[in-house]
Amino acid sequence: MIYFDNASTTQVSEEAAKKAYEVMTEQYGNPSSVHDFGYEAEKILKLSRKTILDCLGSQNRTDDLIFTSGGTEANNLAVFGFLSAHRRGGKTVFFSDSEHASNYAISKELASQGYKVKYIPTSGGSLDLGFCEREFCSDTALISCMYANNETGAKYDILAVSELRRKLCPDAVLHTDGVQAFGKTYEKLCSCGADLISISGHKIHAPKGVGGLFIRSGLRINGIILGGGQEKDIRPGTEPLPNIAAFATACKESFNIEKINKVESLKNDLLDKIKIMLPSVKINSPENCIPHVVSLSLPGIKSEVMLRYLSAKQIYVSAGSACSSKHRENRVLTAFGLDPKTADCTIRISFSDYNKAEEIDIFINELSNGINSLIALK
Repeated sequence: MIYFDNASTTQVSEEAAKKAYEVMTEQYGNPSSVHDFGYEAEKILKLSRKTILDCLGSQNRTDDLIFTSGGTEANNLAVFGFLSAHRRGGKTVFFSDSEHASNYAISKELASQGYKVKYIPTSGGSLDLGFCEREFCSDTALISCMYANNETGAKYDILAVSELRRKLCPDAVLHTDGVQAFGKTYEKLCSCGADLISISGHKIHAPKGVGGLFIRSGLRINGIILGGGQEKDIRPGTEPLPNIAAFATACKESFNIEKINKVESLKNDLLDKIKIMLPSVKINSPENCIPHVVSLSLPGIKSEVMLRYLSAKQIYVSAGSACSSKHRENRVLTAFGLDPKTADCTIRISFSDYNKAEEIDIFINELSNGINSLIALK
């Protein structure tokens, strides 16, 4: 099996799985319980939170991290939690036009609630900073732009957006969906200037069902569900301590320059061989992109057809975000600049450091065979 769908989810690392099992079977107390066993669980919770904040690059000990069930919940908590806490603020909100399905759905809900929603163009894989400079205004309440695109790999200049925000709408909050970038870039995400950062565990070899929302020191947000007061009453409910401890373990493993270099090498090897051996395949991912995602458009072969062909060879890639694959509109690829026909013929290859160099050669060979045989059938 060759697994090239790591942007959808990753294999849980052995160390993260061991940590989860240890906490489930040996340190399974409730962090909120007022006895020694509960205090030991609370220590694990606090240490895990600190570990992940360090991996984010937090420099302020009063920054916070609220644990969630994953990136989708973190995005919802960031946007609705902030706007709920600042109801007297502006009524204009900005999103990039290529957000993950969860954030795009949030933008549509805000529009139905009476907010003025504007979309920042991302043609070619770059945020239109000229649009931001023209449109950011004193009525702006929130700006939400993903750090790295989950379908094209494009990395957006959130720091430049932050600087324009400070200049044009200093009262607005800046949120970034960092799910695809966390643990996979050379820079720490806190350096981008965002006030709120969403992250997720299962993209970096932690279990599914755990994520987090970074909250800059001094920023107030409300919870969006009611409960018993856990996570500073921002996200109540008993914390899933095994998953949280595994998330922290996976973070420590992921923030490794050698691993990022390896993934970068795999990507470059793939791109070099595509250019030489499959010139009819169009490479979409821009130069400024995260190491682990490559977007390719095939010559007149629908992505779903190629996915089935490769799957029969036990090679697993995707046609884009797994979260929207059941009802694809190619919204993100169209925003990137692809015409609908090309978007329908686009596949995504996504690596982790678990992949091997020889897998690239096997994939290129099978992709070539697939293109030749499928075109012949047309």
